[in-house]
Amino acid sequence: MKTLAIDDASLPVIWDADFLYGPRDADGADTYVLCEINASSCFAIPDEAPAAIARTVRDRIARSAESGG
Repeated sequence: MKTLAIDDASLPVIWDADFLYGPRDADGADTYVLCEINASSCFAIPDEAPAAIARTVRDRIARSAESGG
């Protein structure tokens, strides 16, 4: 999320974004338009994801506890 200057810790641990095709650009290449951002009901995830999600949640809890938040 560096492009949008959003700190990763400010985002939900599990989220996704849906895109629609936009108009083709001047070269005829596809473009995309953001349709929606989901922070619920987005569990079509690979088998490796639960462990990564658990690590992220653990790390955020630890950082929050260290900072007194």
